[in-house]
Amino acid sequence: MSLVNDMKWLATLKEVYSDIDDKDRPIVVRKKVRNLYYVETGITAEEKFLSQQAKTNVVRRIKCRYDKNVSEKTNGVEISGIEYNIIRIYTNVGKREMELSLAYVD
Repeated sequence: MSLVNDMKWLATLKEVYSDIDDKDRPIVVRKKVRNLYYVETGITAEEKFLSQQAKTNVVRRIKCRYDKNVSEKTNGVEISGIEYNIIRIYTNVGKREMELSLAYVD
């Protein structure tokens, strides 16, 4: 099974950081890093249960190519104009893929 053929959807990987606007108010900035090809995977009952225990609400889970620079703190994902925070990252280095659990931006 080839990863290149499986990745058929396009998302945007974004860098998330804090900044100050022109009126000295703190804001959260989301800057595009690169395009991200992914395939949608379903959310399991265990994933829903773990996310509720951590007081987050996982709404989407995607599989994409492994990238060691992606983290929960400094990155986000935009899919079809909707922005998501990365809640958990599951990596499979042998297959060079990772799964991202996503939640809506508050």
